[in-house]
Amino acid sequence: MTTAPVSRHTRRPRLRPDWVWQLRQGSALVFVLWFAIAIPLGIAGLLVEPRWVGWLVLAWFLVLVTFTLAMRLSDAKQRRAWAETAEQLGWQTDVTDATLLERWPFPPFNTDPAAEVFDVTAGRHRGRELLTGRFRHRVRRRQLGFDFLDLAVDRPLPPLQVLPAQLAPVAAASLLPLRLEIAGLPGTYQLFNGREDLAGQVLHPRAVEVLAQVPPFGFSCEGRRFVVILPAYRDTGTALAQLDAACDLLDLMPEHVWQAGEQWLATRPL
Repeated sequence: MTTAPVSRHTRRPRLRPDWVWQLRQGSALVFVLWFAIAIPLGIAGLLVEPRWVGWLVLAWFLVLVTFTLAMRLSDAKQRRAWAETAEQLGWQTDVTDATLLERWPFPPFNTDPAAEVFDVTAGRHRGRELLTGRFRHRVRRRQLGFDFLDLAVDRPLPPLQVLPAQLAPVAAASLLPLRLEIAGLPGTYQLFNGREDLAGQVLHPRAVEVLAQVPPFGFSCEGRRFVVILPAYRDTGTALAQLDAACDLLDLMPEHVWQAGEQWLATRPL
């Protein structure tokens, strides 16, 4: 593995992660928006000059085609940049493992039997084994997804799921979150699974400083699994900066939280 420096250049998302996913995936949302504008556009054309209606609709259709092509080109560019960076760092891309989902027997990974994992990269960073990729599942009636980052831990952790509010639509483990009142957290963070006191201990002042340096992300953990939950379609610089921040979060984990994880594991059936 090379020791190439990890860039901390980041870009904060402008849209909600669930909207970004649907726009990038070409879901029904795209066509609903297109028709929502096309219909009044056609009516306006009929009122102003009927001969223009066909041209207006054609022009608006070309906008849809251009948008779709732009999304595909942007996605291809991101994939190419990530593949080049992974090669530089000595990581393996396009990893296939049919049992990967069995690693995470907790929400949000076990709520949809038809969930999929793809674009998986495996490697090692700062002494930790990692798996990162994209997770797709059905959330009520919508197909949504997010990026995940599975970091190896040597000791068990208690069940917890902490998410920034904007990630809740794509990855929430429950419908009744508890708002976390922690000074210095960028934006609103919510607890969807686990104990509030343990979440507060994980998000101590030094951890909050780490989170404030990068675009928001959340995590789900249980036992010897710690999985970071991230918005999909991030640029490579942002992904690497969040990887460093997630490693910092584990390095700064209070001893009491590890002990709580060991106590929780001791109560589990063999």
